[in-house]
Amino acid sequence: MDLGPILNVAFAGIAVFGAVLTALALLAFRRVPSPRMALVALGFLLIAVQGVVVGIGLFEGGWGDATLLLVSAVFEAALLVVLFVATLVR
Repeated sequence: MDLGPILNVAFAGIAVFGAVLTALALLAFRRVPSPRMALVALGFLLIAVQGVVVGIGLFEGGWGDATLLLVSAVFEAALLVVLFVATLVR
């Protein structure tokens, strides 16, 4: 069974959901300007961009599985750093 179309839809959904959450976080940031809220919005933006980049990589089919895994790992590591800064650094 070819999982390509299912993965494309899944990463498109992740990208859209991340974009919606980014927009909501930016609206909250406009209401209550806080560096932490800006970092949360940045984290959601990273998820949206990851969904787009990996989705394009899957759709185009030119990237190998190892490359897609590496790209996902880089985005997730960046997200962890942003969340660390947002929650633990004063």
